[in-house]
Amino acid sequence: MTSQTPSPPGLAAFQQGRAPLYVSRLERHAQHGLHGRGRPGSGKRVHPYAVVVLLTAGRSRVRHAGALELRPGDVHLIPPGDSHAEAHFEQATGWALTFWPEQAEHSSRLFSQVRGGCHPVLRPTPAQHRRLEQWMQALEEECAGSDEGQAEAFDSLLRLVLVELVRASASTLRSGTEASSLARQALAFVEKSALKPLSLSDVAQAVARTPAHVATVVRSETGRTVGEWILAQRMAEARRRLRGTDAPMDTIAHQVGYADVTHFIRQFRRVHGQTPARWRRAGETE
Repeated sequence: MTSQTPSPPGLAAFQQGRAPLYVSRLERHAQHGLHGRGRPGSGKRVHPYAVVVLLTAGRSRVRHAGALELRPGDVHLIPPGDSHAEAHFEQATGWALTFWPEQAEHSSRLFSQVRGGCHPVLRPTPAQHRRLEQWMQALEEECAGSDEGQAEAFDSLLRLVLVELVRASASTLRSGTEASSLARQALAFVEKSALKPLSLSDVAQAVARTPAHVATVVRSETGRTVGEWILAQRMAEARRRLRGTDAPMDTIAHQVGYADVTHFIRQFRRVHGQTPARWRRAGETE
């Protein structure tokens, strides 16, 4: 009989939205279940956070906008909401960096290009790869600790990683063989527009399809409704503002797309299990 390995404390905080990011080391198949929600029987995975996989040894095979094979030095980019299969690692080592979309402002163009159909694998130069390894290791150490200034360290190190990836993309990001899917187009519009009044009809109009067709395709491809993706984007921004500002609840509610603060509080509690005020206080005492 085998016992279930408990999730590390840093992973639990990330999954609850309290930590902006989490880094896990790839060691053969030793991972901690950041594969996201799967469609029953489909083998597909979808998650509401971004993923960056840096391979240092071995190889990885995965389907994401086609069949991919990663070799040492490669970086795999998975935008929030992008459907992909679970990766199969062969003697692989490296890091998997996951972060919530509110942290992606440093690299929105990078992930938008992948959503637009660009190939999701980067091949950094040896010097870029060395720097990425160094910063991934530093992030891993920060995730394992609770030192003062951790939030600032997370932000600075993530910025360095993402800037390096943007630089690497200038020479290696190339158009893919598949056009951007309808689901990707819809999610890209949601990502840009979720903090304003937004409905399924607005999304459908933006991608020139009927609301019923967009609803069916997004649900089939990602396992979530358009409304759930709008909510996820708004909650991500709400968490960022709750962590980084002392703005009152009614201000934050308006900033993330809610005219009614009571409705915002109700939606936040439905997603996080507690009110935004209590969530903020709990983060201050951790």
